[in-house]
Amino acid sequence: MTGWQKIKRLYRLFMHHFQMAEVTTSAAVLAYYTLLSIFPAVLVIGNLLPMLGLNAKTVLAYLQTAVPPSIYDFIRPLIYDFLDRGSGGLLTTGALVAVWSTSQGIAAFQRSVNRAYGVARYQNPVINRVASFVWVLVLLLFIFILNFAYGLGEQIMLALQGVFNFSSRYVNFFAQVRWPITFGGLFIALTLLYYFVPNARVRLRYVVVGALVVALAWMGVSRLFSLYTRFFSHNITSYKTIGAFILLMIWLDLSGMLVMFGATVNATLQDAIEGQIKERKYFWQVFAGRGNK
Repeated sequence: MTGWQKIKRLYRLFMHHFQMAEVTTSAAVLAYYTLLSIFPAVLVIGNLLPMLGLNAKTVLAYLQTAVPPSIYDFIRPLIYDFLDRGSGGLLTTGALVAVWSTSQGIAAFQRSVNRAYGVARYQNPVINRVASFVWVLVLLLFIFILNFAYGLGEQIMLALQGVFNFSSRYVNFFAQVRWPITFGGLFIALTLLYYFVPNARVRLRYVVVGALVVALAWMGVSRLFSLYTRFFSHNITSYKTIGAFILLMIWLDLSGMLVMFGATVNATLQDAIEGQIKERKYFWQVFAGRGNK
């Protein structure tokens, strides 16, 4: 098989998995549930920050790195107000809504990725929801660890500086690595999602490729999006809040398309190199299958 034939075969495989995943529709669903989960999740984080000795600026620093400036300017005062004011009642309500909406989003993501891999056509909704809930907890734990390490890391560096008397530039350097930390956290989160969420026997070497491509593209799209809004800022400012909200929805939809694009890349590579992708069975699915016999 010549190089051109290999490229044509890879392209046909990609379009096949792309169509099976229904990328554009799945992206819209992911954008919807992401929008629902943003502010409840911020409520939860805002109530947890004082317990960790952190403040709202720590979270906003990460957000500013990953989100286009025009969108950040729109949501910054809202998120800062949520983060700066804590309430036990809001914590409970926010946690319930955030867990529900995020689990719905992950369940939708799981169904879409399964379609991309061509597996799990007949899914058990109860098992699907339980698995989604587990992954919500894993993601929340990952976000908690990331913020905890970044928020207390600078304080730890300052404490060590007093003991070992090393240069303060190391402390300043640690405070300036928001972009690599944001990129690394995004890459790890995508790798975990692509590897564990699908009901397919995926290979880590293919998952890493898709996660890396999407993480780079996500950061790049955010920068390109900021340039676009800079050139057309006169139209955006005319509509004020409505224009910013529309931009937020467009960015969320593009983000959903990127996530599904990465899953399609993973499925295409594994199909092209290893052939037919087999379904992965978890122990609870095995027992459920035996019970139905």
